Amino acid sequence: MKYRVISTAFICLLISACASKWSNTDLISEFERLNFETRQDERGVVVLVPDVFFEFGKFDLNDDAREKLVLIANVINNTKTDERQILVEGHTDSIGSDEYNMNLSRERAEAVTSELMFGNVRPDRIVTEWVGESKPIALNENEDGSDNPEGRELNRRVEIVVLNP
Repeated sequence: MKYRVISTAFICLLISACASKWSNTDLISEFERLNFETRQDERGVVVLVPDVFFEFGKFDLNDDAREKLVLIANVINNTKTDERQILVEGHTDSIGSDEYNMNLSRERAEAVTSELMFGNVRPDRIVTEWVGESKPIALNENEDGSDNPEGRELNRRVEIVVLNP
């Protein structure tokens, strides 16, 4: 009988602990409440960081970007998400060699990773990847082959993915 009571208490504690973690839907709602653009994919919750569209050939973070990353770090550090891994993925537009773009996307991802760690996100939770120009979210060129500066600007970004548990 004593073990049954302990087992029941343990199961109740386990269920309440699991119930206190945010689902992807909860996490999306929290990020959208803070005015972040989000989407869910097979990896988890993807946060597109506004104001972290980089200038051409640059990887520096401006003050607006730093402020947004503080808000993201606060959500990531919440006890309802603090066990989930974070992917920081750097991107570029299509101008430049593959090698140049891979290096630039690495520098962008590392700049965001450093800022998240400055916001007390544990480094062991963060995976940093860079993909160069291989995953555009907008056209770098118009259909007629002319340059698309607005599309290229959207592709110069870092995405933060709160990975599925």
